[in-house]
Amino acid sequence: MYSVLNITKDYDANNSKMSSTIGHEEEDFLESCKLAYKYKYKGINLDLEKPKYSILEIKDILNDYGLIATSFHFTVKLSGNDDEFKNSLKIFSKQAEDASKIGCKIALNYLPPFSNNLNFDSLFKLYVKRLNLTKNILIENNIKIAFEFIGPTETRVHSKYDFIHTIDGVRCLISAADLYQNAGFKLDIHHWQHSGASILDLKHLDLENIIYLELNDGLIGYNQFTMPEFKRTLPLKTGVNQVKEFLTTLYDKGFRGPVAVEPWNEELASMPLEEAIRESKQSLDDCFKLINLIS
Repeated sequence: MYSVLNITKDYDANNSKMSSTIGHEEEDFLESCKLAYKYKYKGINLDLEKPKYSILEIKDILNDYGLIATSFHFTVKLSGNDDEFKNSLKIFSKQAEDASKIGCKIALNYLPPFSNNLNFDSLFKLYVKRLNLTKNILIENNIKIAFEFIGPTETRVHSKYDFIHTIDGVRCLISAADLYQNAGFKLDIHHWQHSGASILDLKHLDLENIIYLELNDGLIGYNQFTMPEFKRTLPLKTGVNQVKEFLTTLYDKGFRGPVAVEPWNEELASMPLEEAIRESKQSLDDCFKLINLIS
């Protein structure tokens, strides 16, 4: 397992920009790499939406600071209208080509846990059809999609229709879209634990489908049905989320891939960027120590 700095903007399934998960947005890739190097991160995520540097320059910067180009955003508008989808697929094809040149092999995708427009069957079929059209792009550029499901029920309480919000839901989507070799999981401990899943669910995952991990801690005083989605802390702060069990299980399975923090925390967001990066790395180091791993 290795530590990853993520200060790229996050995107929802409709490609709407959300704030970075540590509350800070990257202003300059070179400066981000300098900070990642200073605090001994092994990898860094990329924003290929509107890069300020050429692909060659990005590659040189990564080499200069000894960093792994870990992931970029899967920006295909799976829920958009036909024109939006087709245009975004063309854009993603170019981004995937660029990512491949840099050596970046993971595209991160957030799956919406609900819909107010299409019922489960209709949205599932739409996703399957459109995801299947990405297959050749993924194969040609040696890229895997890492799907993130949203576990806590908070986001679905007032929605019209449910959509994928469990491990099994993601597995079914991957299988139906014929992407078993080309996709897997972005496993967030918060979503795993508060979806009602167990350690056994992690043990039964195929190793090749575990692509990317995110760590955080839940707030005290909530249960599976009331746990907030966008209010958390850095891992090991409250002891609500089962960090040691989560990491130990996946490490014992053989996972050695990227791990980032995703706290959605106001205190962290209010810190200066460098302080937030330092605090996040210390948190990752403390988590890795639980399994006797030096990050």
